[in-house]
Amino acid sequence: MIDRANVPSVTFLFREQIASFDPGRQMMLISVDEEWPMIRLWVALPDPALLTPYYGFVSCPRRDVSCPRRDLPTAPVLLAGDPARFEQMFHGG
Repeated sequence: MIDRANVPSVTFLFREQIASFDPGRQMMLISVDEEWPMIRLWVALPDPALLTPYYGFVSCPRRDVSCPRRDLPTAPVLLAGDPARFEQMFHGG
């Protein structure tokens, strides 16, 4: 969870990583509203080592697999990443 004022800097860093490390368009930065002024950010990364620059972020409890659907956020908003993949993952599109 971070203060909303810090979201633009995380989004910028994430977009830079997408440009450098995501030819398969797997990476996503997702936000979920929390009590004002906080927001919870989730990331989907092809390599757990890419999580290192994000202070305070933690990996899904099972590092050997993707997070189970029940652990994914409800009412997410895509901040960066492939909109088609986001729709497929969260809206079954």
